[in-house]
Amino acid sequence: MSMTLKAGIVGFGGMGQRHYRAYEGTPCEVAAICEWRPERVGEVLPDFPRARVYSDYRELLANEALDVLSVVSNGPTHAEIVIAAADAGIPRIVCEKPLATSLRDADGVLEAVSRTSARVTVNHIRRWSPAYHRLKDAVREGVIGDLRHAYFHIGSVGLGNYVIHIFDLMRFLSDSEPAWVMGALDRTGTPNPRGPQYEDPAGFGVVVFENGMRSYVESCEDTGVQYLIVLAGAYGRIVIDELNASWRVYARAGEARSVPLTRYGTPMEERSFDGEDFDIVELTRNGILELLGSEELSCSLEDGMKSLEMVIAFHESEALGNGRLDFPLSAKARERVVHIA
Repeated sequence: MSMTLKAGIVGFGGMGQRHYRAYEGTPCEVAAICEWRPERVGEVLPDFPRARVYSDYRELLANEALDVLSVVSNGPTHAEIVIAAADAGIPRIVCEKPLATSLRDADGVLEAVSRTSARVTVNHIRRWSPAYHRLKDAVREGVIGDLRHAYFHIGSVGLGNYVIHIFDLMRFLSDSEPAWVMGALDRTGTPNPRGPQYEDPAGFGVVVFENGMRSYVESCEDTGVQYLIVLAGAYGRIVIDELNASWRVYARAGEARSVPLTRYGTPMEERSFDGEDFDIVELTRNGILELLGSEELSCSLEDGMKSLEMVIAFHESEALGNGRLDFPLSAKARERVVHIA
């Protein structure tokens, strides 16, 4: 009989509750929960033992022998909790994005975890999507030719709250690192629903990668529409509408690929592609199962830091009058704090 592993969750808002459901179907049982408003746990899980509910993560770490911990608190506490959990000897930790709210603090997480044997992953959930892995394989095989352009639009969300996931996806699909950015912040200033202490503006701009791929993102507050991802190659286009489970691939076929690219009206054929329903709980479960194993992590601490660096870069570019900003970022930029909830 396999042994049941003990899991803990710090933070029991909407995403923390998804982590609770994600542990179902794994070898783990959620043994303890930390929530600053502990009555929330009872409201959602009336049968959960009250003695295993904490309002301070330090008490949870001191009193519970855990095999895995989910850090699902608000962004500014992620770094300190991951460090404390690793120092407490918890062997496996999954941290929600962002890894930290400054690159300085992210550096501190990497340095602290390196002193331990902890396996730590950052929950950029598309890393555990079978459909995105199939898509990446198709791009590598040339279904649309070399990847040239990525576009993402979403209505009214912060760069650190959501677009950070797309920054990670662009790195994943392109197998390349950002070279430079030109970004702008949306100053509409809608209050953050999680509290006035958080300030994570929307924005728009361009990221150019080392392999030449251009990426454009737009999340400003003057639209309120579902998000869309478009990938363009030399010979085709992929349009992904995750919320409606629509994955469409169009590409030139056969002799049409020899027609000059300037003949932009050249017909494209739709190619069959097996997408998927976008299920946050299932993708999180996939990440937890990988964390419990011994294979290389699909989303490392370094990956989490690099997606955060792209958010910070937009803020730095804004401070430069929306000018071009090259990677890696300066020591001064690594001190910048973005109050991501």
